[in-house]
Amino acid sequence: MNTLAKWIASPVSAQRGVDTFRKELTFEKAIKKATLYVSAIGVYVPFLNGNRIGKGVLMPGWTNYYHRVQYQSYDVTGLLTMNTRLELGVGEGWAVGRMGWHKGVEHNYTDHTAVIAWLDIVYENGEKEQIVTDKSWEVYTSEVLYSELYHGETVDKTAPIELVGNAVLADMAIELIPQVGAWITEQERLAPVSIFRTPKGELVVDFGQNLTGYAEVRIQAKRGDRIVLTHAEVLDQDGNFYTANYRSAKNLMTYVCSGGEDVFKPSYSFQGFRYIRLDEFPFDEATPEMFRAIAVNSEMKRTGRFRCGNEKVNQLYHNIIWGQKSNYLDIPTDCPQRDERLGWTGDAQVFCRTAAINFDVESFFRKWLGDVALDQRENGAVPGIVPEIMRQIGYSTRISAAWGDVACIVPWQI
Repeated sequence: MNTLAKWIASPVSAQRGVDTFRKELTFEKAIKKATLYVSAIGVYVPFLNGNRIGKGVLMPGWTNYYHRVQYQSYDVTGLLTMNTRLELGVGEGWAVGRMGWHKGVEHNYTDHTAVIAWLDIVYENGEKEQIVTDKSWEVYTSEVLYSELYHGETVDKTAPIELVGNAVLADMAIELIPQVGAWITEQERLAPVSIFRTPKGELVVDFGQNLTGYAEVRIQAKRGDRIVLTHAEVLDQDGNFYTANYRSAKNLMTYVCSGGEDVFKPSYSFQGFRYIRLDEFPFDEATPEMFRAIAVNSEMKRTGRFRCGNEKVNQLYHNIIWGQKSNYLDIPTDCPQRDERLGWTGDAQVFCRTAAINFDVESFFRKWLGDVALDQRENGAVPGIVPEIMRQIGYSTRISAAWGDVACIVPWQI
């Protein structure tokens, strides 16, 4: 990595909203090659001239922010015009938002988002130029008024986009490393299998499959109309919406319509769910064409398949595959829905052999095992959660057999 780019932050607190860092660029010479490199403390989305670029979501992923953070590279050759607007939206993500089941514990790593980027350009005449993040970048508000991994997102298509000032330099003592793990990407798109009213009268959309990701809503409604939806994995014994297993995680999405054709989905959060409940909706009824569930996980090539003559066993195997996909979003987690979603080392080691039969998980684990090594104590002990969080409140996860054995068992099985 050879760059003079600086970590930059907003001059004001976003108060859980998403900041947009903007740089207006002018190119007068023909470009032969252009590569954009980006990382963030938080999660970022890159845009060129208003268009999202790259296949990744929830970038730069979750690493041990006490030590290191990944950066991603994007080939933007052919995307740069004479006048180009480069924008980077940054939300709280794992690094800044709440993580863990301790109510009220926020900002486990830091209390503010930051971003770093550089654009390497090679012109047709052989000249080179590097454009970097510094105090000349402007910071704007965005249509994402609220974003939090556990609690969801608020997107207002009518919100004014306002300049809040120039970026300030952020002191981030953290190692930047190139992308090590697999990309986090959108995978399957599932149509609803039914839309129905529960005994309580709740309007519910059933996608027929428990998954990790988010729901997409396509709609044309009046400007200012609201859509509010919550998520659930199961219904209760009476057939009503059930969210007690989410504990304090709200998984609440709020959308405000523009008046035109809108496509809503979160960009800085994710949920674990099968059902969505339409708490507010512009119309009395909903149609299947309005909704899709989008599965999100780390890219992994499928390597193992199984089928037999017993449909119950086949369903069990189907559940195992989807359980792995749902819990392999950048790190091996315990669950994708409640106020946890943590890298429990015991869970990871007990399932890793099956995981490696089902999918090629080498790059997925190479990245996570790097954080296992960084979190290992001087005496060799491995904590129960990796990346280890909640240090600032003095909370330390268990040190024990099975959990600590991850440092031996996962490399051996892989």
